[in-house]
Amino acid sequence: MTHEKLLGDLLGFEADTRVELVQVSEPGETPTLELRLQRDGKELGWLTQRRIRLCAGQIGQLRDALNMMDPDGRDAPAPRIHPMRRDDKVISMADLRRSC
Repeated sequence: MTHEKLLGDLLGFEADTRVELVQVSEPGETPTLELRLQRDGKELGWLTQRRIRLCAGQIGQLRDALNMMDPDGRDAPAPRIHPMRRDDKVISMADLRRSC
């Protein structure tokens, strides 16, 4: 039986996305890390779009690779709002009425 433990979630780059960090384990096996890109499906909830599964030995390699990132990007505080908002890509009816 597979056991999953949610380790955390991060805001996605787009307003309707997030990244879940999940520890996945099978009885008698070493736990692995799974990164899940999810999109907000509105009334359906969060829908997993992609999964990346890392072996136990790759987690340290991922940490080392992240530490090689330029400090201004690595150590920057997370934005309080999403860098790419969905309404930036959509014209609302209110915008159309104002332009007439």
